[in-house]
Amino acid sequence: MHVSLRALAWATRFFWIIALAFAITCAYSVTLMRVNFGQPTVTYGQNAAHVTLPIQFDNGGYYTLTDLNVTTILVDSRNLQIGESASYLDQIPPHETLTFLHNASLDQGRILGHTDYLFNDSVFSLCVSGQLKYAGLIPFGFQANTSMPWGAPLHNLSISDFSYATYNITHVRLITFICFENHSPYFPVVGNLNVEILNSVNRTLGTSDVYLDVQSNEAYSGEVELLVMRDGIASTGHVRLTFETSVFNHGPVVMNYG
Repeated sequence: MHVSLRALAWATRFFWIIALAFAITCAYSVTLMRVNFGQPTVTYGQNAAHVTLPIQFDNGGYYTLTDLNVTTILVDSRNLQIGESASYLDQIPPHETLTFLHNASLDQGRILGHTDYLFNDSVFSLCVSGQLKYAGLIPFGFQANTSMPWGAPLHNLSISDFSYATYNITHVRLITFICFENHSPYFPVVGNLNVEILNSVNRTLGTSDVYLDVQSNEAYSGEVELLVMRDGIASTGHVRLTFETSVFNHGPVVMNYG
């Protein structure tokens, strides 16, 4: 009887020693885990924008990471959510580093349909959260934030003062320049710009179409020339600009002159 009790006592002690060692090594292993984020990249399809975020997991501990779920939420400068996505990774063995690409699809219309994002640079926040199991048993969570710069494709859009040149008795040539900077690192501005000039009584003086091919981080200054009626010219009025590009359509943008 005494031998059985002694054996049970030793077994109990051995169990608690193993459990304590497991708990200590698990806790220490968690401190050896590192999560690093690469630079997000954005590509544009016909109907959606796609964000690719490289995420590196360094499992420097003694146990396998399993059931890794990663969720990203993209918010704009006004803290409004503009995209959400999730990824799953089965496992990461101990003492291994694994990089995987987390992909998120964004509603292109919610970004490029917003006037502020077309004309003003900004910074989006990418909020990353994750859940996993350590050693197949212990749940563990993490959170981190990274930023994604946004460059406005029509930054500093402006129109120059008009100049006139004689064409014939009834018409003159009106000349102006359209200028902007494509700050977007993600896509070029390629497509058509329609320019309509109206006088102070909303009478259309003339229209013109301009082809645009402005690559990322390039400035554009394009001459626009229209034939307008002499009797319609006024010192004040407004210009309507309508953009139809491969990535976005926008307009009319109304700009006063005079």
